[in-house]
Amino acid sequence: MEESSNEMNEETPGLSRRQRQILWTLAGVGLLLILIFTPPLINVNRLQKRIAASMSASLGRTVHLDRASMHLFPVPGFTLENLIVSEDPAFGAEPVIRANSVEVALRPSSLWRRQVEFSSIKFEDPSLNLVRNAQGVWNIQSLLMHAASVPTAPTAQRKAGSAPRFPYIEATDARVNFKLGEEKKPFSLTGADFALWLPSPQEWRVRLEGQPARTDTNISDPGTVRVEGSLGKAATMAAVPVDLTASWEGAPLGEASKMMTGDDANWRGTLHVSATLVGTLGAAKLAAKVHLEELRRADFVPLQTMDVRSECSGTMDVVTAVVRDPDCSVAAPAAGGEKLAGRVVGIADAVDLSTLDSSGLRVGVTNLSNAWLLDWARLFSQRIPAGERPGGTLDGSVVFTPAPMGGAAVWMGKSWDGEIHGHIDGLMPWKPVEKNFLTHPVAVTSSAAGFSLAPVSLNAPGKTPALTLSGMATRAGYTVRLAGTATEAQMEELRARLPPLGDAMQEALPKAEASAAAATKPMRVDITCARAWGRTQTCATTAAAVPAKKPQRRP
Repeated sequence: MEESSNEMNEETPGLSRRQRQILWTLAGVGLLLILIFTPPLINVNRLQKRIAASMSASLGRTVHLDRASMHLFPVPGFTLENLIVSEDPAFGAEPVIRANSVEVALRPSSLWRRQVEFSSIKFEDPSLNLVRNAQGVWNIQSLLMHAASVPTAPTAQRKAGSAPRFPYIEATDARVNFKLGEEKKPFSLTGADFALWLPSPQEWRVRLEGQPARTDTNISDPGTVRVEGSLGKAATMAAVPVDLTASWEGAPLGEASKMMTGDDANWRGTLHVSATLVGTLGAAKLAAKVHLEELRRADFVPLQTMDVRSECSGTMDVVTAVVRDPDCSVAAPAAGGEKLAGRVVGIADAVDLSTLDSSGLRVGVTNLSNAWLLDWARLFSQRIPAGERPGGTLDGSVVFTPAPMGGAAVWMGKSWDGEIHGHIDGLMPWKPVEKNFLTHPVAVTSSAAGFSLAPVSLNAPGKTPALTLSGMATRAGYTVRLAGTATEAQMEELRARLPPLGDAMQEALPKAEASAAAATKPMRVDITCARAWGRTQTCATTAAAVPAKKPQRRP
């Protein structure tokens, strides 16, 4: 029995050795097969020509490369050096794609067939130029149309068929440049990771993530741009089905304004933007959301920042970069829980995104809360009391047009024309005897000189003598005028409620007697205050402020 047990223990190691021998034999056979069937592909000149010809046929553009070398591990493939995809002469001479190194993986089964088939193509540090010519045509349109016309099988298809399988294309640390004709724009996308594959015969999936940048200014934290979705195949570019989601997240507002305009607009907070496109490239439904988080001016930190949310919609022609029937609304407190409604329009109710300066804008407000507007004012001045919450609402619209209109205000390069009407409840320099809030009608109109505030009565309607507030804003600054009758105590309360308005006003008032009776004695007031934007306010008496005459009783 002991001898039998020893024999079994001796046989077990023998079986393990045989298994190892079988594995080594299979590996040797596999290596021998690779060595037998791959030598025809190792010729460098033939290798470069076949790869360049295959990629040129796939892209419809001439492809050049300086050197191609083959490797067998970890999977059979090639390393391509200094790859260049030529540009269509109609869009310039600069290559559309340039990459110092490209890793191409072969599908092993293609080594036994006379058809080179790639499983993946990886570009390292490539540069892509997106060009739009004077006719509004993009240089990548012909690339997409050519790729759509070439029969290809899905990327993940296991077995080879009559059509080659579309490779998984990716790029790391890429740079995307934008050009209008021969002019290279300062905008670009850097550090971008890109992926493109074919999940079904008629649909591409795309994924892109990178950081926006400008070449003419230094931006330290631009946030992150992401695009993900699908594109379908079609006979024309406008008919290509599209289902894309894009976002711009985490950009500080100061850096975001530098990105969009080249200058810091002195706003602070965080920008979040998201958008979806569903339909076809020629007529896709656009839905966008903008969230300004912890919004404030850069000059100081207010007691309360603002959170502003906006939603926009329209129909976008991606090929021509035109949005038709654009409409935006901003979430804001209003009577009845409604929103501030705004409508963006341009020529023929459309906005050309490539020429925003020539587009118009119409802003309409409905039932907008005055308290919300006062919260905005607190972002510009930390001196406005935090407890003031006036009632009342505003309604109306203002149109911004790219060319001057007759009788309209020209400001910031646009003509502004329109009217805003509303009322303010309870905002007055003194409390009325009645417990009910007083209503003060408000009207703002545009004129050739600027935007005018019609005289607003600060007294109870129908009561005389009255004190009125009027003013005008221009490109240079603003002026306000207080005219009518008030007591010194009432003027002091007005300055306390609106401290910025009260700057230098005290010096323009006549010196009153130091007595309680004098503080309550009515006097005529006619003061004009002016402030250039970013400067201090100055006030002067327009007409002599004299004690108001008491009405004489008839005998």
